[in-house]
Amino acid sequence: MNFLNIDFNKYFISFLVLIIFFTFFLLYLITKIDNNENLINNLENNFNTTKYLFEEQKRYALSLAILLSKDDEIIKSFLAQDREKSFELINKKIATLKNVQELNFEVQIHNQNLTTYLQSWDISKKDIKLYTFRKGLIEVKNNKQPFVSIELGKRLNIKAISPFILEDTFLGSIEVIIGFDILAHQLEKMGYKLFVLLDKKHLNIATELTNNELINRNYILVNQNSSNILKDLDLTLLKDYGYISNENYAFSYFSYYDLNENHLGYIMIAIDNKNHIKINKGYEFKQKNITKIIKII
Repeated sequence: MNFLNIDFNKYFISFLVLIIFFTFFLLYLITKIDNNENLINNLENNFNTTKYLFEEQKRYALSLAILLSKDDEIIKSFLAQDREKSFELINKKIATLKNVQELNFEVQIHNQNLTTYLQSWDISKKDIKLYTFRKGLIEVKNNKQPFVSIELGKRLNIKAISPFILEDTFLGSIEVIIGFDILAHQLEKMGYKLFVLLDKKHLNIATELTNNELINRNYILVNQNSSNILKDLDLTLLKDYGYISNENYAFSYFSYYDLNENHLGYIMIAIDNKNHIKINKGYEFKQKNITKIIKII
């Protein structure tokens, strides 16, 4: 009888241990799945938030460019080719808008032949030929309509261009230039970190980025941020858009392109990867024209 009790107890304890093991294993799986889903949800949120804020900055830059292109004083000084007066007017308006809206931006005015008339940051620069690499300017001249994009020039930034039109004749254009610092600051307040990467093969155009930090051998870090966050990321794994992670950070990302559909680089948004989850989900566009959904134009 005692033998039977001992045997029963042994099997009961073994069964109980097995139940406990599977219970903890199931809880582990549920927790892991839950953590993965939470991470994906957070990445989707920062992806959508970043795109929305980009669009907001584009709309604001375009509105500002249109406003300045209708300014009578600016137009008058431009038609008179009075660069000193134009320089004074532009910087006065920039200073006023900076004080009112705390927005940091620059302005460039272009001649009818798509050369530089004036730069708000350097009055000495003029007559620089822009038509060889500034596709947005050609777009505005041909269509006589305002235009905004992330455009590659000597730097990379958001550029909004509005034409000077007189009796349906294109006389020139004015451009509002906004960098990525404001967007990075907005995202940082939400706990996100922004990285704008440019393929180094475009440094023949983006000459002012030549001394910027090289990431993963093939990409230039356009905006100022800690490159250590990108450590151990294999950027060759990136697709058109998606999610990827390293030990401490997870990233959503999307490609951006020039007006000829040439790939320029990636916008990446990082969040803390507290549970050290490994993720690499990339997606390709099924049709070439779908890139316009992601491309900032």
